[in-house]
This record gives sequence, C-alpha cells and structure tokens, in this order.
Amino acid sequence: MELWRKPNTNSNGTCATKEKDMSLTFSNGQLRQAGNSLAAADWSAEDLTLLGQAGRDRLIGIRDSLRRGGDIITAIVEDRTELWLHESQKGNRYMQGRVIYAHLQDTGLLASFADLAELEAIKAKGIEFFRQYFAGCAIFGWRGVRDDDVPYLIGYDGQVVLGWYWLGNDWDSDYPGLRRK
Repeated sequence: MELWRKPNTNSNGTCATKEKDMSLTFSNGQLRQAGNSLAAADWSAEDLTLLGQAGRDRLIGIRDSLRRGGDIITAIVEDRTELWLHESQKGNRYMQGRVIYAHLQDTGLLASFADLAELEAIKAKGIEFFRQYFAGCAIFGWRGVRDDDVPYLIGYDGQVVLGWYWLGNDWDSDYPGLRRK
C-alpha cells in the first residue's frame, strides 16, 4: 500500500488547481517513512485522509506534541515532566502572573509547558492518576493562556477539576506550572 503518493490531476481541476503543491516540499524518502510508520501503526487510507483534512491548528498541535517528545501522559509516567516555579515564587514570595508569563515568552520556556488540551488529557485519566503524580498540588498549563487566564487542574471532592486563574493575580509557590524537562 502506498499512502504517500500525491493524486493525479483530473479533468475537473480538483487538487490540481491549488496554488502550490506542498507534497513537493518533502522527499520521497520522507513520505515513504511516514507512510510506513502510519501503516505499521494500523492506520488506514481513511485515517490518512482525515489527517490530511485536519485543520492547521490541529496539525500544529500534533507536530508540537511530537517535537516535545510525545503525549503528556507518557511524559508524566516516564518522569519527563516537572513542576516549575519562577524564582520569585519560591520561599513565601509571590509575583504577578503577567510577569511570569512574559518571562516564559522572553526566555523561550513557554513551549515546554502544558497547554489546555494536555490538561484535559490529564483530567481524563481521573483522580487516581492525578493523586499519584500531583497529590496536593494544583498544576498550571502556561501554554494554554486564553483571555488573560491560565488553565489549571486541581483534585477536589474526589475528582479532577479544571479551573482558570487570572494573570493579574499574585502567584506564589502554590501555583506551579507543569512543563517537560
């Protein structure tokens, strides 16, 4: 099965009328390797079509997940994550969330932090998983900031709860970010 071949031009102009054929960006070897890997993982031609039809943001998320070393659950289980605090959050000190966020952006650290989708994946694992790895902690996903709020997870009343904390608030040592090492 050759999943990597580009479609032929047809008479009604579909596929052939695109401004630039991005499949030429990749070598035949790269396309074969991707096709072989997908086939080995039991992907069907329909699955590949769905991947090709995925929106830009979803594809960027998949790419970023691969670049970061895979999914967040595997990273947690394999001890490739840590709870991170800015120096000014340590030892009964605090600082405004906006300052922390600017620091993460300026230093390039932001890309290593969990985002909302990853927090949702952790939440889906349930309270036992959360307690095993984050007992007594709230964990913040700095890469998931939306509308000046940072998403976080906390164990509460026997379940994992997703909340949002405003960047304008003060942040102390009770507010660690979850990041890949």
